[in-house]
Amino acid sequence: MLLASAAEAVGGGWGSVDCAQQSSPYCELGAGRNGGKTPPVVPGEPAQPHPAPGQPRPWGDSIIGGNDTAAKCSYVRSNYQPPANGVQTIAFHGVRRNGASVLFAEFRRQQPTGSWYVYRCSGPGVHDGLYRAPIWLPDGQVPVAAALPSPQELADQARAQLRLPTPRIEANPPNDKLVSLPTWMWLDRSGWNTRQAAAAVPGVSVTAVATPATVSWSMGDGEDVTCSCPGSPYPAGGDPRAPSPDCGHTYRRSSAAVPGQHFAVKATVHWTVTWSGAGASGTFPDLTTSATAAFRVAEVQALGTGHR
Repeated sequence: MLLASAAEAVGGGWGSVDCAQQSSPYCELGAGRNGGKTPPVVPGEPAQPHPAPGQPRPWGDSIIGGNDTAAKCSYVRSNYQPPANGVQTIAFHGVRRNGASVLFAEFRRQQPTGSWYVYRCSGPGVHDGLYRAPIWLPDGQVPVAAALPSPQELADQARAQLRLPTPRIEANPPNDKLVSLPTWMWLDRSGWNTRQAAAAVPGVSVTAVATPATVSWSMGDGEDVTCSCPGSPYPAGGDPRAPSPDCGHTYRRSSAAVPGQHFAVKATVHWTVTWSGAGASGTFPDLTTSATAAFRVAEVQALGTGHR
């Protein structure tokens, strides 16, 4: 939210925060300017999905820092110089003296010549983000290469880079639904496909893959529906009395008595996430993405004449 506020203070700027991926501790921050604008938000409609990193957004800007190449990382010599008579702490000792605990340190003089080296990354791209402590080396000693991250650590980084699309809900009848008439539900198929992201260091690469598995529908009337596919779109000229072959629901009561006179519907896509690379493989807990919609369900009263 601070990012969004700061971006709005710049002429023509925008900022956004996307935390829609559930079971993930990560949020995607976006910012831009020079004619860009925030994505349009339509009440009752799901938010527009975020494009893949580096791809242009439909509202005029690109994700900042979308370069997937690996950054150059190594230990580099720092300009820190200890005092000429500097000392280095090598141990702490605790003793009891006159009934009280006393803590004192044992020191030794710093080696006469040498330098501190710090781990730094430069250039565009990504790095593993692991903290590496500074090291002190005598003059003439070349710093050894930093330990490469494990396959699991690279997998965690690849998972953090996954960007899953927000589902878009479609239904038939397109406007008011009717009691006892089958309702077809489906999701935009452009968002129902495998997504992947990779993380790499020189010589090692790991890829995380997210695959949509099921979609759970909360229909708002107390009923739930689980579908193993995005659902079939209603065909042009189809029989309105025919149920969906794979993802549908039939309402048994109207929404007239509920607040707003509509049922709050939620579709949740469950994604299985696996990773492989560097001679290893594994799985992550499922991720979920979701969208909501409002279904108004009307009850049609049958009319007719009778004979006595």
